[in-house]
Amino acid sequence: MNNILNISTYKFVPLPDATALRPVLLERCLARALKGTILLAEEGINMFLAGPAEAVRGFVAELHTDPRFSDITPKESWSQTVPFKKMLVKVKGEIIRMNHPTIRPA
Repeated sequence: MNNILNISTYKFVPLPDATALRPVLLERCLARALKGTILLAEEGINMFLAGPAEAVRGFVAELHTDPRFSDITPKESWSQTVPFKKMLVKVKGEIIRMNHPTIRPA
């Protein structure tokens, strides 16, 4: 039975507080026993998460309370096991690598 919900999503949105947001999102994910990766940058957020459906959807609902993320609509898929070994939240230079310093999507 495929009972693990996997989500992926990204959004280009200004996040000048990406560094401060990192521990907040990590704690929320750990409290729900989620696994995966969230990338934060000044240009936005990129997520790949997995866990029980209720936990994943609860995290997304909490994320929606932040006006910057209120319209995020993750893509969903299902698996029998969690495809990630741990939960990481990283602050990076870019959420989607473009290698072009003049492009500022957010």
